[in-house]
Amino acid sequence: MKNTVKKMNMFVIVLLCGIVMIACSNSSDDTSDSSEGNSSDSSDIEVTAVINAQTLDMEEIPYINDITEEAGVNVDWTLVRSGWEEQKNPILSSGDIPDVFISAIADEDIATYESLFLPLNDLIEDHAPNIQRMFDEMPEIKELATSYDGQIYGLPAVIPHRPESISVPMINREWLDNLGLEAPTTLDELYDVLKAFKEDDPNQNGQADEVPFDFNTNIGQWGLLEMIGAFGNYTYSFSDNLLTVKDGEFIFLPKTEDYKQLIEFMNKLYEEELLNQEVITQDWSQFNSRSKDTNAATVGFTFGWSIEQRVGQWKDQYEILTPVAVDNSTTPLWMADPVALKTQVNRAVVSSNTENPEKVIEWLDGFYSEEASAQGYYGSFDIGIEEQDGEYVVLTPPEGVTEDSWKWTNSLVDNGLMYISSELDQKIVPPPSISERLEHDQMLSEYYPEEQNILPKLNFSPEERNELSIIRNDLANLVDIKWAEWLSEGGIEQEWDSYLEELNNMGLERFKEIYQTAYDNYQE
Repeated sequence: MKNTVKKMNMFVIVLLCGIVMIACSNSSDDTSDSSEGNSSDSSDIEVTAVINAQTLDMEEIPYINDITEEAGVNVDWTLVRSGWEEQKNPILSSGDIPDVFISAIADEDIATYESLFLPLNDLIEDHAPNIQRMFDEMPEIKELATSYDGQIYGLPAVIPHRPESISVPMINREWLDNLGLEAPTTLDELYDVLKAFKEDDPNQNGQADEVPFDFNTNIGQWGLLEMIGAFGNYTYSFSDNLLTVKDGEFIFLPKTEDYKQLIEFMNKLYEEELLNQEVITQDWSQFNSRSKDTNAATVGFTFGWSIEQRVGQWKDQYEILTPVAVDNSTTPLWMADPVALKTQVNRAVVSSNTENPEKVIEWLDGFYSEEASAQGYYGSFDIGIEEQDGEYVVLTPPEGVTEDSWKWTNSLVDNGLMYISSELDQKIVPPPSISERLEHDQMLSEYYPEEQNILPKLNFSPEERNELSIIRNDLANLVDIKWAEWLSEGGIEQEWDSYLEELNNMGLERFKEIYQTAYDNYQE
């Protein structure tokens, strides 16, 4: 009996040991799976990127795959090709955001939802040598990326082959030659040329289809304020077209005497049908088709990013027009902002809840290497660009595809992350259209404002930013209503004083005070 009990006890002990060993084995397996899962999770990055409608999926772009593979991460991409502004606030308000946003978040979003985003200062210093090199070599870029509280929430990008101005003035040289005219240099001469363009059939097709002068409905870029420099005092700001600075003083352009005189001149042109009669109501498509999609060149004088972009098939008829002045005694100005034109801010922001911020910043840092940056604007090696004898040569696109379309298909372009240093910019051989645009930029450079008269990007507290937004919205609404009314119907002289009073009642002085303080702080 005792032996039987002993055998049973031994059996129970062996059984229990087996159970324990199995349990231990299972526990060990669970930890391994969990560890592998955590390891996998820690290298998984969720990214939402706002991209151009033409751009390929990220998995189809070789240089992006190379960056991802080198960093040892797996990227789960959500790509937004349209409608982001409508989607953005509900996503941010929910607090459930991806690890990284690319080209999706603005300063205002960071100010409003600051707790959602991770300060990157220490991570950059410890884990992002390429980004740190950019900041060391170009401290002005670091300053642009730094928020009011001294933190860096968004990574900037420095892009290649950028002109200093976003716009060029152009005139139809063939029309001038057909009519025996010289290029105008003053507003009075411009008036005479435009009148001839209207009356004397300069395109020689026997039809009254000429539009002597046309500009974008937007008051700023490619619009009305392109000519504010004719009076020799101001140019509009790239960051906010209604604003500028001169001799240390913040200026609201639609309150200036120059603005008033410019509107009066434009009203004269409009009344005599020397300015496009649909200039106030046309949309972007109409603005472009009128100068491109015609059986003959129909626009005499206009503004655009480049001659080719603006007038398409008729580009060989046009030349750069030296900025016109109010009179022969005035040296005109033309808008420029070299830092803003080559710099994109907030190209990437990181969630404050990301599980492995070090891995995320290391992945993002890969975009800023020389090779990745060279591919980031024009496309991957052997597709958009190639290495030749120590240079990077932009490749010709396939037949029937434009240079612009090819780069937007194969890279993130302006939406991407990159650091094109001055040295690298010289090593990248641009395509012909870009070379021409840079040459045109040089032709205008003597008319660019001095650096101290270019309004920089300024920092504001969330409270100030909110106050500015409310006031600016009211100011801009009034400005938009009145410039369109005065240009088409006249009356600015009679209504000017009441207009200024209304601007002040809307908070213009407070608006200027906040900006002036921020500008003074920037100068310090």
